[in-house]
Amino acid sequence: MNTIGLVVNPAAGKDIRRLVAYGSVFGNREKINYTIRILLGFDQITTVPVKLVYMPDPYELVETVIDEIGKSLKNIQFEKAPIPVFGDEADTTHFTQYIAKEPNVSALIVLGGDGTNRLVARYSRKIPLFSISAGTNNVFADDIEPTIFGMALGYFMNGWVKKDQVLERKKVLRIFQENIEKDIALVDVVFLDKKEIGARAVWDSSLVKFVVVTQTDSMKTGLSAIVDRVVKISSQDHYGGYVFPNHSGRMVSVAIAPGLVQKIGIGEWGYLQENQSIPINHTEGIIALDGERELPVRLGENWTVLLDKNGPVKANIKQIMEQVR
Repeated sequence: MNTIGLVVNPAAGKDIRRLVAYGSVFGNREKINYTIRILLGFDQITTVPVKLVYMPDPYELVETVIDEIGKSLKNIQFEKAPIPVFGDEADTTHFTQYIAKEPNVSALIVLGGDGTNRLVARYSRKIPLFSISAGTNNVFADDIEPTIFGMALGYFMNGWVKKDQVLERKKVLRIFQENIEKDIALVDVVFLDKKEIGARAVWDSSLVKFVVVTQTDSMKTGLSAIVDRVVKISSQDHYGGYVFPNHSGRMVSVAIAPGLVQKIGIGEWGYLQENQSIPINHTEGIIALDGERELPVRLGENWTVLLDKNGPVKANIKQIMEQVR
C-alpha cells in the first residue's frame, strides 16, 4: 500500500504580524476545514487505497477531521506517527524525519506557510511535496482551493500524469557558518541589524541590511518583495537575486506584511547564480529565514549563503490538472 504523509501545522498563520499589521488569523477550525476538503477531493479521485500517516499535534486537528468525515472516506487508512508532541516546530521536524524513513511514501501534504515548508524541506529528501498555503508568507506554498488540491493529489497517486512533467526540483538557499551548513531557506535569507531574536516574525524593514532570494512574486507580501521591486525571478530561473538596502538609494514601496507598506531605499543589487555563494559581511545581527528570525551572528563569525538547485521536490498542481483534461 502506498503511503502519503500529512503535516497540518497548528502554529501556521498565527504570528505577531496579526498584531503589528493586518494579517488574517488562519485558525485551527479553518485548518480542519481545509484538511477535510483536501481529503474529500482526494478520496473521490483515487482508485487505490492509501495509508495516510499524519503528524500529531496538541489540538488533535487530524483526529477532529477523522471524527467528522473518517467513515465516509473509502480509500484512506489513517495512522498517527509515533513521535513525541511538543507543540512547536520540533513536531514538524521530527515528523518529516520519521516519514522520510518510511517505505513507499509517494507524497507529503504540507498545510502551512513558507516557514512550515522550510522545516519539511530540510528532511523530505526526494518525497514530492504537495504544499498548500495556510501561513502568512506563501511564496513557496500554493494558494489554491483545497478540493482541487486533493483531486490533483488523487490523479498523481493514480499514475495518470507523467511525474517528470509535474514534479519540479526547487532552488534552495543554504546557510553556512565556517563552511558548516546551519539551515536552509526556500524563498529568502535576510540579515537584520538586531542582536536578539525576540518575536520571530520580521515586520520592520529599517532593520534589513541584506536580502537574498530564490524567487520573487509581485503578487505576494514579505521580505522577498524587496528584491521583486528591482528584478523579476521565477522559481524556474537558474539564478536568484540580492539587494543591499540603502537609505540614500532609490526609494520603493514594499508590502512587508498584509496592510503594511514601507519605503525602502535600494542600494547595491545583483543576481546570484547556481552554486554561487555570497558572504554576509556584517557585524552582529540576526539571520531570518523565510520571514522568521532564526540564527544569531556574532562578531568574528564567517557566514555565507549559497544558491543550490537541488532543493526539495514539489508538485505543480496546475500542471497536474492540465494533464488530466
